[in-house]
Amino acid sequence: MFTGNARDLRKREKQAAEHAAQIAELLNKIDDLKCGALLLRPGQLAGPGFAIRRVHDRWALYA
Repeated sequence: MFTGNARDLRKREKQAAEHAAQIAELLNKIDDLKCGALLLRPGQLAGPGFAIRRVHDRWALYA
């Protein structure tokens, strides 16, 4: 949990939004390959030839 000040929180939120935009762009590129569906499940994102899973407190790629 974040315990810093409001200014630092806003900075981190901005960085999170920038990273989320990059993720959305990459998901669109995967969709554009037309080789399979993306599946969203709690703690997991799976696609053609890969799965990204939440393992403890980190995300891990399984290909």
